[in-house]
Amino acid sequence: MKKIFFAAAVFSIAAGGLFADDWSLKTINGIPRITRNGEVESNFIFCGARITKGRQYEIDSVTSEVRLARATGVKIYSFAVRPLWKGMDDKAGIEAVDFVCDKILENNPDAFLWPRVSLQTGYPEMEMNEMNLSADGSRDQPSIASRKYKADCARALRDLVRYMEKKYGKHMAGYHVAGAHHGEFQHNNFSRRGNLLGYDEGMRTGFREFLRKKYNSNVNALRKKWNVGSGVTFENALVPPPFMRVGTPDRMFHNPKTEWPSIDFNEYLNDVMAQFIIDMAKVVRKECGKKRLIGVFYGYLFECYNQANGPSESGHYGLAKLINSPDIDMFCGPYSYSNQARVPGGSQFTHTVAESIIAAGKIWCNEDDTATHISMKQRIAEDGSHRAAFDRTFEEVKKLVLRNRIFDIARNYGVWWFDHHARGMWNDPKLWEIKSFTDKIAADTQADPEPYRPDVILSFDEKNAYFILSTNPQKWTLEGGANVMRDRVNRSGCTAGTWFLNDIVAGKEKQSKLDVHCNAIALSAAERKALKERASRIATVWMWAPGYIDTDTGTYSLDTIEEVSGFKVRPVNPATWCVWARPEGLDFTMPDHWGWGRTFSPVFAPIPEKGDLVLAYWRDLWGTPAIVLRPGKNGKPFSVFCGTVDIPAAVIRALADKAGAKVYCSRDAAIHKGRNFVAISGNEKGVYNLNVGGNEEWFHAETGKSLGHGPELLLHLTKGETVIACKKQLMDKLR
Repeated sequence: MKKIFFAAAVFSIAAGGLFADDWSLKTINGIPRITRNGEVESNFIFCGARITKGRQYEIDSVTSEVRLARATGVKIYSFAVRPLWKGMDDKAGIEAVDFVCDKILENNPDAFLWPRVSLQTGYPEMEMNEMNLSADGSRDQPSIASRKYKADCARALRDLVRYMEKKYGKHMAGYHVAGAHHGEFQHNNFSRRGNLLGYDEGMRTGFREFLRKKYNSNVNALRKKWNVGSGVTFENALVPPPFMRVGTPDRMFHNPKTEWPSIDFNEYLNDVMAQFIIDMAKVVRKECGKKRLIGVFYGYLFECYNQANGPSESGHYGLAKLINSPDIDMFCGPYSYSNQARVPGGSQFTHTVAESIIAAGKIWCNEDDTATHISMKQRIAEDGSHRAAFDRTFEEVKKLVLRNRIFDIARNYGVWWFDHHARGMWNDPKLWEIKSFTDKIAADTQADPEPYRPDVILSFDEKNAYFILSTNPQKWTLEGGANVMRDRVNRSGCTAGTWFLNDIVAGKEKQSKLDVHCNAIALSAAERKALKERASRIATVWMWAPGYIDTDTGTYSLDTIEEVSGFKVRPVNPATWCVWARPEGLDFTMPDHWGWGRTFSPVFAPIPEKGDLVLAYWRDLWGTPAIVLRPGKNGKPFSVFCGTVDIPAAVIRALADKAGAKVYCSRDAAIHKGRNFVAISGNEKGVYNLNVGGNEEWFHAETGKSLGHGPELLLHLTKGETVIACKKQLMDKLR
């Protein structure tokens, strides 16, 4: 008995200290929450980037921010460290860890630490054959597929965790594991135009192992899919040459009949990154058990979709594999870098399918690296903003920060404020007053959260990325498609969310009034059947080329488009992805015309049936339908085939209204709905109607003044202003 007790005690010390707090997730009302010893804690984190010995500006700036964070109740603090590459003999690494931890604890003795462990930092020089080899002959970074690199990372990460648990165990909340490009688990230099990676020995060997597993060691199945002869085996299969991965400039997708090797390799590029992350997360879990929060950057599905070499080169399309890992608690990423999301008046949105992540019991945590009035004046590149001017005022920053914070609270996301360059960009008490105010709103449902149930769903299919060519011209169309549709649904005046298409297929989302499928292009028969059945219950917008690629047969098919969407289509070749609205389209608040400056094959024209409404024509193919609405029959909902890659927010709003969704505002605006509040962010200066329903009184959360009684409030907003209308029970808590 004594031996058993002793062994348990030793394990407890190794896994976070005998008296260490237990930081883990608990699901409440279907929503994952951060807990400390079983009690719900705020999911607000502060990240000071780094504190480096000898850099006094970092020490002064970040420690001041730590004190401000402490005053507003922040408990978890993130900062960058590197792993211990030389183990416990890594004096430089240990000194750097001690310095930053001690500085944080000096300024907040009650702080809990969540270090961002940068696996890409300080790695010793490798042998040439362990480096990534790109098509241009360059070898710039360690290959993610290198077994030596993975083993070294695992060992160095383990030693860092052991050191930190032994010395700082009472203050450890968890570990944010970061690696590869910028620590965000993207393949190094993935966005450098023409830099097709994957030709090193590690990638080649890993690709062959991936193929053997995918095809269940059935070489005939591989040959059939690849459309090759008996000369190809699992032992000699090659990474596709660059010309096959790039394809021809007039089309968007790989031909599944002749280019399946490229499709498989694109899938592998994402699978190998996902597996690397899982392996690193397991290292931490093995050391700490379930007592520590483990987070990773990953899942930039929308944001990486329009990269210069195609989305698959990023490595971020293995989220479906990662999302089920028991060793990952939090997925993280910055707010979108789209210009619409980074300036007052734009709508906010994430990189990913955040609602699917939450449904899987994980936390999505946004990194808020908004360029503040402080950082703008410092004129530092990469400050988290695409704005060229440096005259941002505090009032502008307040609009952005308040919008971002209420966006997170309404959707049950986590967030950290990130001092991008450790120069004090959050070092202003007025900014922390915004945080304190919004904390009171968050506290209303912190321990008793309410699931976010948006009426409009934007779905995303990550496997579609594997079929997109690895070449630059397509990025402009992709940017105008799935990427920008986040802005459209979030400015529609309705509640909106993002889901994995495979979760939609599986029936995990049941509340939608309007589904918008922006890239449901590569589908199996089972997926087509499930989506068709769902469309018989829920109004649906089919965009671009739904079901065009039959993944079962490896063919392009117009029949499968009709099978899933119900629309017959024919191929067309418009010069641009621009359309003219018909009078019927104007009834759905379409602008006279809109679109993007070029197209790529394939493009389709829906063939109207009797009773259909043609809402828009292709602009340079007069009389050729581009967008057609088919009214539901026998009580069924309507459906829309949209050959373009973009639909204006006003049209989404009109379609949502027709589908029975609650339209909170009759003009473009972002809506953030919580249990006892409805917030609205205006795109332009003007009067906004906020349809809250009922007849109870609503109050301005910041001023406490009455906004009037429902069902409709009239609000005068400045550009980018967010007004939080709250019910009396919440207002009483805010006073």
